[in-house]
Amino acid sequence: MRKRRGYFVLAGLLVCGGLLYGCSLLSAAPVADFDVSPVVLYAGEDVALDASVSSGDIVDYAWTLGSGVRESGEQITSSFAAPGVYPITLTVTDGEGRTDTVSRELTVYARTGTRLFAEDFSDGVAALGRWALDPTSAIEEEGGIDYLSSDGVGYCLYIHSATDRFHRRGAAVAIPPLRVGQKLVFSFEVMTTKSHAGYGFVIAPGRSRFDLPAAGLPYFVYSGTSDGATIHEPSGDGSDAILPVSFKPAVYQWYTYVLSYSADACTLAVDGEVRYTGDVGADLSAGGSWWIIVGDESETDGCSTYYGAMSATVEE
Repeated sequence: MRKRRGYFVLAGLLVCGGLLYGCSLLSAAPVADFDVSPVVLYAGEDVALDASVSSGDIVDYAWTLGSGVRESGEQITSSFAAPGVYPITLTVTDGEGRTDTVSRELTVYARTGTRLFAEDFSDGVAALGRWALDPTSAIEEEGGIDYLSSDGVGYCLYIHSATDRFHRRGAAVAIPPLRVGQKLVFSFEVMTTKSHAGYGFVIAPGRSRFDLPAAGLPYFVYSGTSDGATIHEPSGDGSDAILPVSFKPAVYQWYTYVLSYSADACTLAVDGEVRYTGDVGADLSAGGSWWIIVGDESETDGCSTYYGAMSATVEE
């Protein structure tokens, strides 16, 4: 036994004021931390999670990945089949039962060239079941699947609503997070079949809700009775800024409308010619489950429009 500044050290124990303290007072509590490699991660790619950067006398490393998958070990390897934002939680435990936990979000991207959505209506009437009908005003009989044999197009979605009500149909699309340099590209083949007076149509990819207006990505509207061709930029309060587009579709002629969205810009091209460039107005960093809406969105315009092949891809 020896005395040191008013304390007595006996057989590895610290004696102070007649009390004994174990060595736990002399060791620091554990601190959880981990590194991720690679920094930019794609769906289906292995990711290494390394907890060796944690500190303390750690005896157990417990991981929770994504929606509840559990792993253990100082260093683990995992993967995520789909793009998205996944929570990663690490809990470390030391030899005395003390714990510490750290949580982070891991962003998993889709590779450039990934097709997110494709529709060509090739299975005929069955395809209509993939396109939900907006229940607020539409009539089921004013939309269906037709087969066009004269121009070799095949099956198409045909919407022919009256002027006093709209007829919107929507399909869900999973939009991934976008890394720097990537963009979402939506392509639509569309043909109108009536004179423009009193007829219009809408192409609205990336909607946060089925109804319009709603938060989401800028979308295209043609109206024969009011504004002509326009881009609508949704705002946070549910209203739209309406911007004119110099374009008028001819009847009985197919056009390919391509709407592209990057982190800071929206572009509309019709048959390869850029007709509009503006702001996105929505946060694409986290992705999410959104809607693609087509049809008639006006109670003053009817709709007599064919929709052919559609797609959504990640591009650069």
